[in-house]
Amino acid sequence: MAKRARYCKKVRSIAKKEVGELMREKTFILSLLIQLFIASFSTFLVIGLTSFYDPTIMGDIEMQGISVAVVGTEENELYKLLQESKINTRLYSDLTPAYGDFYEHRVDAIVIAPPGPPEGTDILNVDIYLPKSEIKATLISLQLKEPLEKFEQHVRDIRTQRLPGYSPIEVNINKRGIKTSSTYFEFIYVALLPLLVFTPAFISGGLVIDFITEEFERKTMELLLVTPASMLEIVSGKVLVAVAIVPLQALAWMLLLSMNRIAIMNFFTILLMVTLIGLILVLTSSIISVIFRERGVAQLLYSMVLIFLFMASYLFTNSPLNLVTRLSIDSIGASESALWVGLYTLVALALCMLTVATVKKTYKNN
Repeated sequence: MAKRARYCKKVRSIAKKEVGELMREKTFILSLLIQLFIASFSTFLVIGLTSFYDPTIMGDIEMQGISVAVVGTEENELYKLLQESKINTRLYSDLTPAYGDFYEHRVDAIVIAPPGPPEGTDILNVDIYLPKSEIKATLISLQLKEPLEKFEQHVRDIRTQRLPGYSPIEVNINKRGIKTSSTYFEFIYVALLPLLVFTPAFISGGLVIDFITEEFERKTMELLLVTPASMLEIVSGKVLVAVAIVPLQALAWMLLLSMNRIAIMNFFTILLMVTLIGLILVLTSSIISVIFRERGVAQLLYSMVLIFLFMASYLFTNSPLNLVTRLSIDSIGASESALWVGLYTLVALALCMLTVATVKKTYKNN
């Protein structure tokens, strides 16, 4: 009992020393600030980033203040369809005054409706003038898409019936009630949340390498070993600090996401899962650091292991990244989540025993 108390006291002393050095590490503080910025303004970032790879999500945003000039007549079918949409339209009989207002920014786009009737035989061309601003032009074109498609279908319905031997093909599509998921939902729970909560675990794996290898490279490990602390106690203290900051950061990021009105279920199970993955990565890094003792080599090997694990996670349904997604949206049962938490706990315990064996063997050989 007294031996265990002395062991814990020495580990705490090493951990206290590492915390002081960690607070002076500028790279670590900068990474914290970047994560803090992402978590604090996640709602704005999500809307902005999702609009880059899927602009259609902006289609539901009401285009208040957007005005489109339509060159044509009140009887034109395209003008009627544009009026039925959410777009504010201004009717012009000629392009010249419409272009003048477009140049003076009194209207945001120009649509020249085809003069011929849909029942005619002439080709119907629709000319559109959009602003140079790419974002504004994209938003306006998204709003114009639906009425233009309706107009095209209206003309096709009329003109195809005049084709000789015209007989429409009947396509029967079985609707199974499957709904497509929201891009916004996918980005938050599949990309943003797992990346944000696991980033502290990835960083801690690299931090513990610096903690250990710098002691070897600066020749201060020998000084620590002449103290009452053993090699195992020194490594344990450094591992303790690297693992302890993982749940603290993950908790802060999830609280900030919740403040941005992003609902997260199974809060504490996610924290436990992230802590276990952080422990696994830190122990793996510790073994690499104790064996190789050079920062560059150890960081390279850790990066390769991390990339391999990251790529392999997409092959398994219940990889840590997917488990956090499933837990956050409450799509996993309590027994199944307990099973996977137990499995990852066993992996962490096995790595813990391997770390102890590696440290004892390395220390014995020195």
